[in-house]
Amino acid sequence: MISGNHKALENALECRVNAYPIMKSMGYCKLDSDDFSLTDEQKSDLSHIQRHFDTLALDPYGEKSGRYRQHSKYVFLPCLNLLVPQSSEYAYSYKQDIGFNDEVVDEARKFQSVPNDILSNKLITSLVLHDFKNSPLHQYSSTIPMEVGIHFIRMKAEVGSPGVSVPNRLHKDGEPCTWVHLINRNGVSGGESIITDNTKTNILCNQIMLNPLDSIGVVDDLVWHQVKPVHVDGHGKVGYRDVILIDFTPMFAMPNNPS
Repeated sequence: MISGNHKALENALECRVNAYPIMKSMGYCKLDSDDFSLTDEQKSDLSHIQRHFDTLALDPYGEKSGRYRQHSKYVFLPCLNLLVPQSSEYAYSYKQDIGFNDEVVDEARKFQSVPNDILSNKLITSLVLHDFKNSPLHQYSSTIPMEVGIHFIRMKAEVGSPGVSVPNRLHKDGEPCTWVHLINRNGVSGGESIITDNTKTNILCNQIMLNPLDSIGVVDDLVWHQVKPVHVDGHGKVGYRDVILIDFTPMFAMPNNPS
């Protein structure tokens, strides 16, 4: 079921780097927060999103992992620049083949949904358009609708209890293209983003995203990736790393197979 909350996209988030050819040739691209130019309205939207992470529910599939999550889906019609939030129960579930994620035993996971006011936040919708235009899938923009997944993920660390991603190893997601945008980082160390080529031995990227809107895009066929656990930094008791994941899958194509 598709909700009536249709959103015609106006502009992609302004960025001084053309990531499209980099993504096609390298299989990934890292952007710094300074690469983006935000309007005053977008800065206000970002502050709203940053506060929103405090409302995320504990991940029921990893209650001791320090993960908090929300998840929803859009249908994106690139030829019309139309972004439509899905409202069915399917829109809140997320399933990966066991070959991609053996930690969830091939089950569909259901998470707290992303609220409508966040799904329609102009900074979020402009990020979706930026990410699609800087994805190899953009070459199909005139013909194929896209399913867009949006995940809000907090990795929370406490003394003696790191925040851990899932799967906690090099992996592929199953969606052809995914972008990760840092939103908050406070009181933690670690959380390195690791990207390798398909040999899993040649490291292409080993960097920590530190500032809001530091971003990494990956092309699933071309690279493997993971994020390391985060730990409480210094003398603090609690810290966290908050990211938004935006992924794209053509709706008339089968997901790629794990290898």
